Amino acid sequence: MIDWTKPIETVDGRKARSVFHMGENQRIIYVKGMMSESGDVFLVNDQGYRCDDRAIYSKRQEPFIRNVRVKREGWVNIYGVYETEEEAKSACVADSGRQRFVSWEE
Repeated sequence: MIDWTKPIETVDGRKARSVFHMGENQRIIYVKGMMSESGDVFLVNDQGYRCDDRAIYSKRQEPFIRNVRVKREGWVNIYGVYETEEEAKSACVADSGRQRFVSWEE
């Protein structure tokens, strides 16, 4: 499900933006072109799949857009995820060697 309050991009990394809401679960989006190309518009549903008539059947079976991935990082121990090493160490009851720094994308 696409969160329309956050930035979107194509699955190959091109910038995109919502232009017009079409009824209950479809939107027209503008996708920026590569290099000197001017870009194009597409009709997509709330899951990020193309549903315009120009899309061949196989292109309608895979996601076309997604929310821009955000890199997150924090400190983790067996008790939870914390933003700083100090918070992780203070939450750890016995062993201070259990904290590890992790990063992920959402």
